[in-house]
Amino acid sequence: MGYSSSHIFGTAAVLLAACFTTATHAAIDVTVNTQKGVMKISPYLYGRNIDKISDGTAETDSTEEAFINQMLEAGVHFLRANNGNNATRYNWRHKMTVHPDWYNNVYSHDWANTAQKVLGKMPGIDAMYAFQLTGWAASSTEYNFGDWNWKQEHGQNAKSTLDLAGGGEVADDGETLIKAGDYKLYNMEWPADSTVAIIPYWRDELKFDMNRFKYWSMDNEMEIWRGTHSDLDLPVTGDFLVEHYIDVAKKARALWKDIKLTGPVTANEWQWCSIGSYNKEDRPKGPDRNYCWLEYFIMKIAEEQKKSGVRLLDVFDIHWYPSEKDYESRMNWHRVLFDTTYNYPGANGIKNVTGKWDNNKTKEFIFKRINDWLNQYFGEGHGITLGITETSLIDENDPMVTALTYASFIGTMQENGVEIFTPWTWNDGMYEVLHLFSRYGHANRVQSTSSNDSLVSAYSSITNKGDSLTVIFVNRAEKDAQDVQLKVENFDAKTKFKTLTLAGITGETFVSHTKNALKEDAVSAKVSGGSTSTTTSFANKFTMTLPAKSITAVLLSTEKPQVVDSTDAIKPGELHRRSGISTARFAIATQGRNIVVSSIAGNRNNAATTRYALSNVLGQVIASGFWNAGSPTLNLTAPRAGKYILKVDAQSYNIVVK
Repeated sequence: MGYSSSHIFGTAAVLLAACFTTATHAAIDVTVNTQKGVMKISPYLYGRNIDKISDGTAETDSTEEAFINQMLEAGVHFLRANNGNNATRYNWRHKMTVHPDWYNNVYSHDWANTAQKVLGKMPGIDAMYAFQLTGWAASSTEYNFGDWNWKQEHGQNAKSTLDLAGGGEVADDGETLIKAGDYKLYNMEWPADSTVAIIPYWRDELKFDMNRFKYWSMDNEMEIWRGTHSDLDLPVTGDFLVEHYIDVAKKARALWKDIKLTGPVTANEWQWCSIGSYNKEDRPKGPDRNYCWLEYFIMKIAEEQKKSGVRLLDVFDIHWYPSEKDYESRMNWHRVLFDTTYNYPGANGIKNVTGKWDNNKTKEFIFKRINDWLNQYFGEGHGITLGITETSLIDENDPMVTALTYASFIGTMQENGVEIFTPWTWNDGMYEVLHLFSRYGHANRVQSTSSNDSLVSAYSSITNKGDSLTVIFVNRAEKDAQDVQLKVENFDAKTKFKTLTLAGITGETFVSHTKNALKEDAVSAKVSGGSTSTTTSFANKFTMTLPAKSITAVLLSTEKPQVVDSTDAIKPGELHRRSGISTARFAIATQGRNIVVSSIAGNRNNAATTRYALSNVLGQVIASGFWNAGSPTLNLTAPRAGKYILKVDAQSYNIVVK
């Protein structure tokens, strides 16, 4: 049913009633069910790679301060801070690294400086650094190629990817390598023990809060080392890469059992199934056939994990750089991740998914494939999540296209439980989208269905209490407005609510939470399909018109909330009743690692004492005993930040402490 606008803020208002704009397409039906498909949304989807933050000093300048403030205002929660290829030979002891894209020259770098800036300047933002897996790290700046002198003599730079550090020589054309440099002059052996020793150094000597740096990338794009780190001449095969991965992963886990290891950090779509080995082992050989690289990696890591009992992988991390320029392809990129029906025009490496070339393979659904392999080799309930830590989604000519593409990725990842998303490139329109999702979305994804999801998608989220619901529509229609009929189930929405819309943005429009391109409308909806009382009207059916190429958030609330059924969706200090437990009789509050329990239902069932037990998520009891009737509160202390299960009398609660 339709409803009309009561009053409007701004000149570019969203047209929410069909009579305001005539859409050229039949209405799309969207249904949101607030009690189905409830799933925690990872705050690390609101991330990016580090930029404009120098690791040369722990002090920040005005440019960095402005950059940090913009990130905080937008709602960024995660930074990939290892700088990609430059992470592979980072030496935290000597505070330097090899630059493989610049002659392999070695320059000073100190990750501890950016870490200090994260800790001191970026509340609410966590960061990820990286371990080195090649067995080598930078050792000296004395053998750099004299790029400046060469340019002065020849009027141009030599090709930057030539291996010229360590005494290399190049012809006058700048393209022809006469002699490669000696990598042993500017590298040192760097075994697994050396790379993971950064953990106790940061934790015990520098006293960093390591909960802010729990995620560690297992190097970067190791299957293309033959190209990116050609001076080392590594034998890049599946077995070589797996062996180095396992060695570092085991030693990292031994030093820190709660560390989060992310891998294998593949370079691009071709490398999902093939290794740049420059030999016949580009598709690893298994006992029965050649394998797609990602399947082989999962199989071998699972074998070792089962054999050793050591958890070796927490987040399955890939990179992807789609290259299509046309509007239709860009509007469908997000479908490459999970959609089993989408024929991707850029499908290439996936044709090797069976271990041999099959030109008929055009459906990628790469994340679904990965999930299927994880279940096959690790078993159900493995707990390994997904992430993309490098991609480029920008359209340099149209920030609105960038915004639509980026919103589609974030929404699709929320729908499917992806944990980390940190685009490599960042451009106009992206802060606007991140801000809309991060600042106006809620903790839990709920089920949304669209009768034409390829044209209009709906991404919905709800608070833990169930009192506020945000539905974000992405209308990909390039030229036409689109009617949408929204039905909300299990949520009696107030008829007065707000909408926020991004449409037609040009340039960088995001300044702050209060100064940006969002156009706000205050709306009064006609009651339709809902209920009424003497004081409040409710509705659960709405009709609206979405502008072409737009992103619209509908902010709904209710006075009759239902707690969502998601035990993973607890925020610090919030109470949640586990499935199957009767109405809560205890209130739980947290402050830091202190947990305070008080009764909200009489005298604790008239018992002189009440039994309690605090356990970690593995079921190990941390503390237990009896709560005496004479004490109004039960006070407990968790040993460290994390998730816990508190059982009081016959009721269980999920708690998170920081």
